[in-house]
Amino acid sequence: MKITIRVFGRYKDITKKDTIQLNIGEGNTLGDVIECFVKQYPATEKDKSRMMASKNKMYASFDTPITEGDEITLSPPVVSGG
Repeated sequence: MKITIRVFGRYKDITKKDTIQLNIGEGNTLGDVIECFVKQYPATEKDKSRMMASKNKMYASFDTPITEGDEITLSPPVVSGG
């Protein structure tokens, strides 16, 4: 099934794109999408467990099921200084 991933922040710099089309199998979760993204863009590996992610404009956990046509957004983790 086909989904769209929109990327923000430095992920845009890494991918050189605003959006990525991804084909994944049935029964996958948001965590599986993140795994695929990290495999395609290894520079994002260090953020894998802390990425900010949403499904169809709603923040979602990594175990959220993904369905055909979903729009996923991925942003780097936010770091506050002190």
